[in-house]
Amino acid sequence: MSAIVIHLPVLIEDAKCFQTVRQLLWPEGITCPHCSSRQMIKDDKDGTQPHRQRYACSAGRRRFDDLTGTIFAGHHQLL
Repeated sequence: MSAIVIHLPVLIEDAKCFQTVRQLLWPEGITCPHCSSRQMIKDDKDGTQPHRQRYACSAGRRRFDDLTGTIFAGHHQLL
């Protein structure tokens, strides 16, 4: 297993921070955390965090966002 290196100055910008979260959560592409499907559509952005992407799973018909399944899920504070 290789070490993951994250340079902290990159995380200061919200857009780059959410991009890093997406890369860590889904290194091989976005999948639904509920059913593991890759069939989804981008479903708007979060109202309080514009770089936090929402998704709608086409297979399981569930919604999730960039932070679903993480310790930050349900919180609308800055990362």
